[in-house]
Amino acid sequence: MWRAVRKWRPVYWQKGISTQRIPSTSNTSDTPITLENPYKEPPKKCILCGVSVDYKNVQLLSQFISPYTGRIFGRHITGLCGKKQKHISKAIKKAQQMGFMSVTFKDPTFLKDPNICDFKLRE
Repeated sequence: MWRAVRKWRPVYWQKGISTQRIPSTSNTSDTPITLENPYKEPPKKCILCGVSVDYKNVQLLSQFISPYTGRIFGRHITGLCGKKQKHISKAIKKAQQMGFMSVTFKDPTFLKDPNICDFKLRE
């Protein structure tokens, strides 16, 4: 019985039998060219990266609070990165504690300012 099993097993130890694959010499002119997707949207970047956030810049900070409630907009609305969102919320709270900003509503002088982010189109 062992002789029959030996016939079925591949024999690699004999001379002239190689276990390495031979690379195929196929014509590579038929292979498709790999291109980047032209319809892929570029990754969205944080609008405040590279800008220093200060609690005294009330006009900038007022862009990130609700005009009706005075609450800070979240990251999904503002489109900021986590680091800058944290800086913004800390600066807004500090400005409110120092008396530069109102706590309950947005300052009426900044209501007509153009928005940095388009909050209505954000998902």
